[in-house]
Amino acid sequence: MGAPQVATQASLRPRIIVLISTRIIGGPAKGLLQVIPDLLRRRFDVMVCTFAGIKETPSPFMRACAERRIPLHILRQRFHFDWSPLQEIVGLLDVPQAVIQTHGYKEAVFGLLARRASGKPWIAFQHGTTQENMKVRLYHRLDRRVTCHADAIVAVSRELADRQVAASVRERLCIIENAIDRRPQGTTGKRPAHGPWPAGGPVIGCIGRLSPEKGHAQLIAAARRLAAQGGAFTIVCAGDGAGRRRLESLVAAAGLQARVRFLGQVARVDEVYATLDMLVVPSLKEGMPNVVLEAMQLGLPIVSTRVGAIPEMITDGVSGLLVPAGDVSALADAMAKLMRDPDGARALGQRARAVLYPRFAPEQRLARFEELYGRVLEMT
Repeated sequence: MGAPQVATQASLRPRIIVLISTRIIGGPAKGLLQVIPDLLRRRFDVMVCTFAGIKETPSPFMRACAERRIPLHILRQRFHFDWSPLQEIVGLLDVPQAVIQTHGYKEAVFGLLARRASGKPWIAFQHGTTQENMKVRLYHRLDRRVTCHADAIVAVSRELADRQVAASVRERLCIIENAIDRRPQGTTGKRPAHGPWPAGGPVIGCIGRLSPEKGHAQLIAAARRLAAQGGAFTIVCAGDGAGRRRLESLVAAAGLQARVRFLGQVARVDEVYATLDMLVVPSLKEGMPNVVLEAMQLGLPIVSTRVGAIPEMITDGVSGLLVPAGDVSALADAMAKLMRDPDGARALGQRARAVLYPRFAPEQRLARFEELYGRVLEMT
């Protein structure tokens, strides 16, 4: 798994070196796992390079690459900002046509250095940011500063680009929206009305990293309002993060231990979706969340805050319900509305599913990637 796969000179397939540092299969990783197999079947020689410690064991992301037969090269580091892998990256770029593609702040620094050392063009992807602590916020600021030097900058939505990409470099900006694979008709099946939860009632899902910007604290406050109204419901939160202990304390303080459950990191999120009657996205900030696309595909009713690209994906009152970010009362009211009217909720979900394609089809995203690579390769 760790050995680089070197393309022959005769093949002349443009090489794309993708730098990403992740163990979990979050939003950026999902997008790569989806599009790279298609790129490999086209005219590109794509290799994922991921950073790992000297003794670090294979991660879920590494295993997912292996399952999809995505070429993977592990860049071993003795410490977080160990620059020794730079020469490996430059060596991998030593083919007639190559592009550096980065996802993240550390990767952006390596991308800039590799671009200067190799002369190959660099594409920097901007993703949604997190707010765990001051260190993380400084890393995101570094990412934005360094990304300004890239030959092309990619964001998943116009809103994210407006928020994170400097106006002075907008001429290098490219918007490539997320996508989701089609499922054969009839594969979603009928979701069970209730999961195996003691509180009973509709099962409300919240799927994502346990980080302040994801709005779990506001969801717990909304759950407290719903509980005070006497309705039965269960909220399941799939995902993990540094904020879990604080959120569990909020649940205990509100007396909601039987109604709100934290599942931690889930390997098979489809099994969580299969128990849900509703998806809630209480985020304070977003890019273009994959969970919304996944819920739309399943025809699952959605309540979301009006943040990021979500208003471009969901039409309020037609294909879902949108509320202002941070408005606990509005969030609780929207959830209660769908709980009272299951037929209306199902209709919202079906309308969301009906508008998913062709806009968010994988082939649309693939075409955008091919167009971007073609344009950037002209710089070599």
